[in-house]
Amino acid sequence: MFPTYGATYRGKHISVSCTQQREGEVICTVAIDGEPAPGLRGNPFGSAASAQVAGVGYARAVIDTLLDNDVAEHHGYFIRVSSTEQLDGTWVGHYQLHRNDNPVAFRRVACEDFRGNTSVEAEQYAMATAFVAVDADIATGKL
Repeated sequence: MFPTYGATYRGKHISVSCTQQREGEVICTVAIDGEPAPGLRGNPFGSAASAQVAGVGYARAVIDTLLDNDVAEHHGYFIRVSSTEQLDGTWVGHYQLHRNDNPVAFRRVACEDFRGNTSVEAEQYAMATAFVAVDADIATGKL
């Protein structure tokens, strides 16, 4: 067992605990303000350092989802939504999928099949569409 690594981000305390397995791999568990935060992608890790970095990055992304309205976590993936106003005054929603805290999205989608009257309406549709897409990709083994 390695010492618990702790950090504070946006007023929340992050604890990352690592346990070495017999094969040499390291299992990482994350807690935010004492509450478990399951869903970390990449377990087991090759080293304690990589596990701690991934654990803290994941916790920071979870905290962002709790405090910001444009991000949600779904099955360990992070969905960030946005919208753009069209020339006709309607809004089109977009979503991006991220793993852990990686700022580079591995998928970007514009939901052009729906035109909302407000940015909120378009972003809600994009979020719902992203949830369905992630569920479908997990069911087929793509994620």
